[in-house]
Amino acid sequence: MSKITSYCSWCFEHAEHTKVVQSFLTRNIYQCCSCNNSTVQCRCCNHMAKSTPSSETLKQIEIARLADEKEHGALKALGRVNSAFTKIDQSWNNELCAEHDGTIASFKSLSKKLDDISEYETLFIREQRNLAKPVKHLAYAGVGVVSIGAIIGSGGTAGPIAAAIGNMGVLGASGTGAAIAGLNGAALTSASLAAIGGSVAAGTMIVTASGAALGGVLGGVVANKFHGDDKSFSIKRLRDVKGSDVRTIFVNGFTQKGETDFHDWQAEQLFAGLRHSTYGVTWDSKSNANLGAAFAGGVGKKGAQVALAALAKKGGAKAAARMGPAASIALISDIISNPWHSAMLRAAQAGSQLAESISRTSGQKFNLVGHSLGCRVIYYALAALGTKSQKYIDDVILLGGAVGKDDEKGWMSAISTIDGNLYNCYSKQDMVLKRLYETANAKLTKPIGYYPIPFEAPKISNLDCTNFVDSHMKWKENYSEILRLIYDIDIDK
Repeated sequence: MSKITSYCSWCFEHAEHTKVVQSFLTRNIYQCCSCNNSTVQCRCCNHMAKSTPSSETLKQIEIARLADEKEHGALKALGRVNSAFTKIDQSWNNELCAEHDGTIASFKSLSKKLDDISEYETLFIREQRNLAKPVKHLAYAGVGVVSIGAIIGSGGTAGPIAAAIGNMGVLGASGTGAAIAGLNGAALTSASLAAIGGSVAAGTMIVTASGAALGGVLGGVVANKFHGDDKSFSIKRLRDVKGSDVRTIFVNGFTQKGETDFHDWQAEQLFAGLRHSTYGVTWDSKSNANLGAAFAGGVGKKGAQVALAALAKKGGAKAAARMGPAASIALISDIISNPWHSAMLRAAQAGSQLAESISRTSGQKFNLVGHSLGCRVIYYALAALGTKSQKYIDDVILLGGAVGKDDEKGWMSAISTIDGNLYNCYSKQDMVLKRLYETANAKLTKPIGYYPIPFEAPKISNLDCTNFVDSHMKWKENYSEILRLIYDIDIDK
């Protein structure tokens, strides 16, 4: 039997494909020697498009579908409809390969290594024209890609709340995708917001690569998905210090005017006397700018009060308790338009991308510093990096973090990825964070930016900044003082 060597749109590997069906009227059918799925040649190039999936792939898809139906409760009927469309779709040969249908930018770039994380954008330089509309789903049943997505609880006290806030606070184990359904009381509270996903009804899921897949081919596929979702995500090299092996990455949360160039972070770090090579992560720029404008003057500002009222209306626990399973689907789509919950979703995606970029470097170590929802980006990055044997992170500094404090398993996993320490900086004067976070998340969790992380561990240090940080938007201008306290630096400001 004849063979050809080309990229496969099932497994994305450059592999041999064995001809199994000779056709004179349509395209010949091949079988990928890497994943055993059937393939056909792309209509526009020499890469291979998808044909009929193998029995093993179909089995994995069916297992995932049944698990979804079991977990989603009220959405079983929707799952069956989606399954029917999936089966119809699987009976046809794809016209285009993964490059030409817009799934990825380039097969060759999927396994690309980076000399510098600021080169991350080069992964998405398109070699072929996208001839199809952008895909709405990322469906791959391969090893090393796990769902952290929208898990809607069923039964018990948790059911109506979890269903009504499925998009803003899914109940799952960070980095594993395991469901926590049917919990109530203290158990529900301790579950925290371990994962953020989109509406199941809308087909949006949060996925991340893990283990060997992170920084590899499958990680590149996931990165392409998230790059399409948030075009504002970027990693900028801010300052290159020759002779310094210390690299610090700043991750913004809410942003105000003049903060997009990271001048505030850099000025404070230099004032503290730290000469590091520095990078800045920009993500979900529109939502972060809107939130920053609303809360720049504190919770007393009229715009902030209006924003809080809107969040309370959409995310209140009482409203959630009144919602039935069917009505919850409509509420989910309403919630996703809220800038706070949109930003929470993007934070999980940005964390996956940050982990992906870091894992593509070799022999480099980084410090991670974040503010507000930027701390949530870091949390998800640590969760993903925790599946790797190599350690890429030294110290982590979190300022006014919009992350739940009570997920012990998640925090222990996070610190397992670092060689240095995790410093949680909190302030009892940060009323924006306290009211916004707790209101928006139906008081199911409490933020680390207002409370200390309550677990004793050698690598976790809680730093009380109440006496000098009096607002959520004042954290960064006090960053040099925080560095002084952490590293015992003698500076006179």
